[in-house]
Amino acid sequence: KPHGEYLYGEDDRVFTQLELERAIAQGTLGSFGRCVMIQCVGSRNEKRPYCSRVCCTTAIKNAITLKRKYPETDVAILYRDIRTYGFFEKYYLQARRLGVRFTRYDVEKPPVLQKKDGLLSLYCHDSSIMEELKFEADIIVLSSAVIPEDNEELATILKIPRTNEGFFLEAHMKLKPVDFVSDGIFLCGLAHSPKNIRESITQAEAAIARAVTILSKEKMNVGG
Repeated sequence: KPHGEYLYGEDDRVFTQLELERAIAQGTLGSFGRCVMIQCVGSRNEKRPYCSRVCCTTAIKNAITLKRKYPETDVAILYRDIRTYGFFEKYYLQARRLGVRFTRYDVEKPPVLQKKDGLLSLYCHDSSIMEELKFEADIIVLSSAVIPEDNEELATILKIPRTNEGFFLEAHMKLKPVDFVSDGIFLCGLAHSPKNIRESITQAEAAIARAVTILSKEKMNVGG
């Protein structure tokens, strides 16, 4: 969850993508005329230089849902780079055809949210047309960063390495992608890095396969 960014926690019209999904599913979203989504909130910066990977696809999926459920509303996405990698690219095209508007902003000129007289106003410098745009939004949705749990104690106990960002680090990216340097311990999913559900399941199956090579043996030779 964002910490003090774009009035999150201060105004109940500012959601995260997960909270928006929940409101849509439960039917508690209420009426609105314009929804503006802001990408890369808390990620791809000095503190967290990595891409959270699932944000673009999630935002576009939710934008498509909103346009289908409320076709008369305006849905806009403010982004740095659209990263609907792989087969998810088709959802980006689908969103464009449904009328979802995409506006690219520069990292040095991020969107600015102001609240005045109860109105939410977003100011964004469109780098493609070199002009300042203003959005009067009824709801703001933040695509917030995927961050690791506090795992320093666990890493110390098991003697397993972590990346600078706090995710666990595999023994070798190509040769041992689900192994740790410490034998007999394996990793998968978000413990390793931001990834979608399909990737997490695939990596989990790989970790199981590696664990089975140990569990299937009656005896093992170990070091001193």
